Amino acid sequence: MNRIRSVVHMHMKDRLGWFILPWVILGSSFVVNLGIAAYAEETITTGGLASIYIYMLVGGIVSLVQTYPFAVGFTMRRKDYVIGTLATMAGFSAYSAIVLMLLGAIEKETGWGVDLNFFHLGYLSEGNLLAQWWVHFGIMLNMLVGGFLISSIHRKFGKNGMFAFFIGISLILSVVIFLVSTNDGWDAIGRWLRDNPPTAAELSTYLFPLTVIFGFASHLLLRKAAV
Repeated sequence: MNRIRSVVHMHMKDRLGWFILPWVILGSSFVVNLGIAAYAEETITTGGLASIYIYMLVGGIVSLVQTYPFAVGFTMRRKDYVIGTLATMAGFSAYSAIVLMLLGAIEKETGWGVDLNFFHLGYLSEGNLLAQWWVHFGIMLNMLVGGFLISSIHRKFGKNGMFAFFIGISLILSVVIFLVSTNDGWDAIGRWLRDNPPTAAELSTYLFPLTVIFGFASHLLLRKAAV
């Protein structure tokens, strides 16, 4: 447990990457959209919130690059490193989701005085505050751990492994799309979604098993990965 705490503490030393840059990037997007909304004659709905989710993906990739050689080089067990890193990502996602949830609640009441929808976005903001928090938490944690998995693949197999991975994903998607199309599956999927529309909170719940798989796969890849 002490080793895991050491990994968390190691990550938390990077205050710029975890606590400053994501909010600077999101804040910059917000300020730009706020300025546009101030001169618009109708309500502005923007996708600028996606910037923090994209940052999470990049942050998951970079976190391994910056810390893995240092941690393992100082005889940190790979298992403890992975658990500590995933715990850091979960804690950061929980904290960030609270901030976004509160900003969305403020925006719902005030619109920032300019009728701007930046944090409170219809479908994503359906349900009570807990549901809204869960949506943000699930997406951010999935992006962070997904980025960590991508970086783990590169650490284990190098750039050729990365090429093979993305080619494999592309082939799988192509086969799935082909099978659905040839069996007239798109109409069936459309009807099911129309009759059973999932909420954003439910979709976030569906992401959780995938996030667990990402984390476990990262552990397997890093068990014997080079430093």
